[in-house]
Formats: sequence, C-alpha cells, structure tokens
Amino acid sequence: MGKQKITIFVACHKPVDVISNDVYKPIHVGRSISKYRDEMSYMIGDDTGDNISEKNPYYSEMTAQYWAWKNYHDTEYIGFCHYRRFFKNTFTNNNIDKILKGNDVIMVGPSLRIHNRINYLKNFVCGEDIMIFVEVLSKLYPDYYYTLLKYSNNFIDYPLNMFICKKTVFDKYAQWIFNILFECEKYIKLSPYSRGRRVFGYISEFLMPVYFMHNNYKIVNSPYYLPEKKIIIRFDFIHQFAYYFLRTLYCRFSQCPDSLYDIAIKLGLKNDGILINA
Repeated sequence: MGKQKITIFVACHKPVDVISNDVYKPIHVGRSISKYRDEMSYMIGDDTGDNISEKNPYYSEMTAQYWAWKNYHDTEYIGFCHYRRFFKNTFTNNNIDKILKGNDVIMVGPSLRIHNRINYLKNFVCGEDIMIFVEVLSKLYPDYYYTLLKYSNNFIDYPLNMFICKKTVFDKYAQWIFNILFECEKYIKLSPYSRGRRVFGYISEFLMPVYFMHNNYKIVNSPYYLPEKKIIIRFDFIHQFAYYFLRTLYCRFSQCPDSLYDIAIKLGLKNDGILINA
C-alpha cells in the first residue's frame, strides 16, 4: 500500500467528539501523562517511538508535531489543527494537488491584530521569555533575525499552529523549530501557572510564519471553523482593508524599532545568570 496523499492531525487532550476520516486523524497529545488514556485509546497517541509526550503541558500541540516529524512518514502532505479549530476549506486526496499547485503551504489567516505582533505576544509570554527566544534564534539562525523583526512589527499573524504542506517541507521546518525550542528550554524558567507553562507552544505559534516567510514559501490563506460555536472565521476584503489602514496609521505616527532587544530585560537576564550568546 502506497503513501497517503494528505494527513491532517487533530490535536486532542481530552475525550471529545471529533472528525475522523481518511484525511483527519485525531491524535491524543500528552498521552504519556494523561488521565484519559483509556477513554482515548482509539486515537493515535503522541507517546510512541521518538516522542516528547511528557512535555505537552509546556509544548501544547507541538508534541503532536514532534511525533509526526519523527514517526509518521507515509503521507505526501501533512497538516495540523485542533479539536476546537478546523480548516473551513475541505481538503481531500483528490484536490490537495490542485489547491497547492504553484504554492507551498496553507495557513489560517492572516488575522488582524490591533497591536503589532510582538506586543500582542506579550499577552501570553513574558518579556524575559521573548528576549530568550529572540537571542536563541539570533544565535542558531542569525539570518532569520530581520524576517523576525519585520513580522514582529506587523499587525497580522497566521495563528494557531495550523498549516498544511508537503511532508518534506514540514520535516525541514520541524528541524528548525525544535532546535530553537530545545535550546530555549535551557534558559526559560517555567511559570507556576498552567497558561504560562505553555510558553513553548506560544513561541512556536509566533515563529511558524517567520520560517515560511523567510524561505519565500508561497502561502495559501484559509478561513477556519470553530465547531463548538459553529462560527467560521473569515479573512475578507473588509478585514484586509482594516489591516492596511491600521498599518498606515502606525507607520505614519510611530517609529518602528530597528531591534527587538530591551536593555533592561537583557540586564535582568544577566543578573539571573542567563547568558545565551556569551
């Protein structure tokens, strides 16, 4: 039997009614530490083979991506979504080649933010953790810094760690993002709060578009669907017009920083004994 044409993994951390067919494959994330192992035994788990399942409280859906990178090879295209968020467009073994003809990756968005991207991230990740991943990226992949700077000062993002691309493209991305995340682990102090502990999931969500933009991959935009609320999140002309309007105002009245480095935070990290580029 040959390779599957397209596989989209659906990250689930608790028992839930979820789409499961020849394209969508539910995967139990954090299974190695889950209290729902029996109830969710019918799903693929992220705890077999080479895995980081026990890191799910910190990595969120990224434990599914790591598992797929290391253990799942029988598909030409691969994608990721969540049990509460699905691509609105229908992707099948028969149409995926046509949809991605001349393109490289499907992502949800672009989503408009009132604040620029880096300031929006501060709602989820503290300044010290942001500084750490900026310095880690600058150390491991210095040629990405300018792309990161441009994306950070923009008003749009491609959220939710949801995307579809060829497995060969995903494997290169996974090598890049997990190199960064594992290096960040050496320095980041984990929060005692459950939301704050998901720091590596937030970092990867922020950096995912940076990778595809830096490598000049052609992006197909997709709406997404919230099945629990029966809401479709679209990105229409009005949405795009509002983005360009806000961006024009921002550039007209604000000075975009030419660096993501904060001297006070860097000094604080030094006082904490955290020296990344020393």
